[in-house]
Parts: sequence; C-alpha cells; structure tokens
Amino acid sequence: MMASSIEPRVAHERLLADPALTYIDVRTVSEFVQGRPLGKLMNIPVAFAHPSSGEFIPNKDFALIVKTLLGENASVLVGGGSDTRPAEAAALLEAAGLSAVVVAGGMEAWRAALLPTTRDNRDGVSYVSLLLKVRRPGKAEKTAHAAH
Repeated sequence: MMASSIEPRVAHERLLADPALTYIDVRTVSEFVQGRPLGKLMNIPVAFAHPSSGEFIPNKDFALIVKTLLGENASVLVGGGSDTRPAEAAALLEAAGLSAVVVAGGMEAWRAALLPTTRDNRDGVSYVSLLLKVRRPGKAEKTAHAAH
C-alpha cells in the first residue's frame, strides 16, 4: 500500500491545527541543518550518505526509532527532499503499523509555497539528541535536568 500525500500548505495547516501530529524530516543531518519547515518536527534520516561515495545507506532502525519516540499510535507527516526517500520512509512506517502521509515535493515545495522555515536544530529536533533518548532514555533525561 502506497502512502497518501498532501501539499505543503495543507501539511502546514494540519501541523498548526493538530498538536499530536509530528513532521518527520527524513533527510540526512547535513541536508536538514540547511533549513527545515517551521513547526513540530524531528530529523530522523531514513538513510545516511556514505562520506566518500555519497551512496545512501539505509537507516535500519528508522521505524523503530520513530515508534520508540512517538509511540505505537503516532500519526506523522513524512517529508524531506524531492526524491524518493519520504515515500520510502512512509512505507517503512506503515509496515511498522504507523499512519504516515508524505508531504509532496519536500523542502523545495515547502519553500516554493512560501511557508515558514528555520535552521533550528536544537535538542528534541536534532537526530543526535533523538537517538540519545532512544539509546539511553534515563541518561538523556538526567543530562537535560542537569543543564537547567
């Protein structure tokens, strides 16, 4: 079953209207830090670019990370670039039992629709901080409390 898709403007409106909805940006960390949609969003790459060849290597833990962070009943929007990675990510999520809708056209279409963007990559958004929560949940919380 192929995931449904929506236009960026509709995705933006849904994100504003539904606080339970999360946008998963599946681009690599280096792509993500160049700019992302503004809103409730997480960077969880569906694949990593090999440093020398640039070839994409699948993130075998992608669906598990999303389910661990958002729960079994999560409803997500999946976006990234204008390539096939968002659709591939949505298929992985649906195979894992989650509801996923692709944001058509990725970041390029988001910008073309003149929707708000940011370069914010703080804890809770960045892949490294999210992975830390998955791998060491108790330690991540202790570290966050110690910082305050």
